[in-house]
Amino acid sequence: MVRKVVTLFALLLMLQASNAFAHAGGHGPVSEEMARAIALDAANQFSEFDPGLGFGRLGASWQGLSEQSVTIVTRGEGYYIVGVENRAEGKTMYVLMSRSGDIYDANFTGEFPKVK
Repeated sequence: MVRKVVTLFALLLMLQASNAFAHAGGHGPVSEEMARAIALDAANQFSEFDPGLGFGRLGASWQGLSEQSVTIVTRGEGYYIVGVENRAEGKTMYVLMSRSGDIYDANFTGEFPKVK
């Protein structure tokens, strides 16, 4: 169920950011810059609705974060873990996504046990 929600969310992200995705072509790997943009957009979206990932809807302070608040934490084989820091709340949300830009999970620990 969670995977379906995340897949649906990723599709919605692609529709909303069609100009940005036009350069990536929707095929193959996304750049690190695009991965950071996707994670930042996820933080914005998660402040508008509960993504069903166990942490609920994020507060309004997650909207409008700057690009400087986003970093690539891990570059794994076939995936990225991207950190989105919210200094106002003193928290960092970690977004697990495929190298093609599909969001699989997000949390505040940065640990994804099923990822090797």
